[in-house]
Amino acid sequence: MGAAPPDPAAAVSLPPPGKLKRLVQRIWWFHSFFALFFGVGVMLFARNGLAHADKLLMALFVSWLVMFIALRFIVGPANRKEKEHVARKGVRVVTNYIIKQFYQQMFFFLTPLYASSATWSTSSWNWWLAPVLLVCAVVSTMDLVFDNFIMERRLLASAMYGLAMFALLNVMLPLVVGLDHFTGLVIAAAATPASVAVLSFSIKQVLSPQGALLTVTLTGALLGGVWVGRRFIPPVPLAMTETAIGHGTHSSYECLPPSKHVLRSNQLDGLRCGSLLREPGGLKETVVHVWRHDGTIIDKITPTRVPCDGEGDVFVSTLPLERLPANPTGKWSCTTETYGGQLVGIRKFEVLQPVGEQPKLPEGYQPNSGSGSAAPGSGSATK
Repeated sequence: MGAAPPDPAAAVSLPPPGKLKRLVQRIWWFHSFFALFFGVGVMLFARNGLAHADKLLMALFVSWLVMFIALRFIVGPANRKEKEHVARKGVRVVTNYIIKQFYQQMFFFLTPLYASSATWSTSSWNWWLAPVLLVCAVVSTMDLVFDNFIMERRLLASAMYGLAMFALLNVMLPLVVGLDHFTGLVIAAAATPASVAVLSFSIKQVLSPQGALLTVTLTGALLGGVWVGRRFIPPVPLAMTETAIGHGTHSSYECLPPSKHVLRSNQLDGLRCGSLLREPGGLKETVVHVWRHDGTIIDKITPTRVPCDGEGDVFVSTLPLERLPANPTGKWSCTTETYGGQLVGIRKFEVLQPVGEQPKLPEGYQPNSGSGSAAPGSGSATK
């Protein structure tokens, strides 16, 4: 049986792009790299930019209006005609460019704030937002991808914008309005679905019984998610820049206790935990120290603010001896949380047996021949 004759249509190849088109693509990629490096600069100076929070909040409002008008009347496949004038194409390019600038400003500004407030530990998962925001920031600088893929899919563009709006409101409400972090988180969660719905669909669709029910359902789901998973979202822009565990008597000018990673069970008098917290404009709510031993909560203490020089606020709590378990050896942690239950930071330490006592070895244990014996009371420091 002979092979089928080749399809003449398949043999026809598309003509290579012209020089002007290739030049335009190179210019866009060059602009993408420039925007990326500019965004890195925004990240480096993001903490100083908090002094201009009112202007950023205004930028959020303006960007929302631009996005609403753009997605409704200018950009996107639903607003594209078969024959368009050069002026309309130019308006679409300019509008896309303006939208991208707002995306970039939001995401690059938010990424280091969420990264600094997150607890980068295997015991915590509230750091996940920082890499997601960073990915969105990088994508927003890639002009060809943003124009031809993101903005051509209204739901994807709206979801990306919804993430930016939620993340920015979560920062700005405590910073500008002075709300506590959990209240700001709840308001941000309540405002995001309705805003995205109005942005993605017509007012008639949103106010229809099906649209209203869907919007209310999504709002309730997001509110329930942040209520249950508040520990997975950092209390931005609050950050714990330093923490320490100490014991014994207080020194004359002690601020944070002397840092210890390993303590002996007969030297736990004056066991205390200190946290250095920083937040622009001062703390918005009370913090709590949660003491845990081998994963079990031993005590929750409202720490005392210690007057110290320099930026930030130092909070110290002392665990009473009567609250210690009968056998305090094992893994310990002092977790700093907001009053609303959001995680600020964790300090881990270990309590070993008293000095001079050797740990109990498993039955039948035989030391390796020729190995030197460990010094009494030796132990490794863990965090």
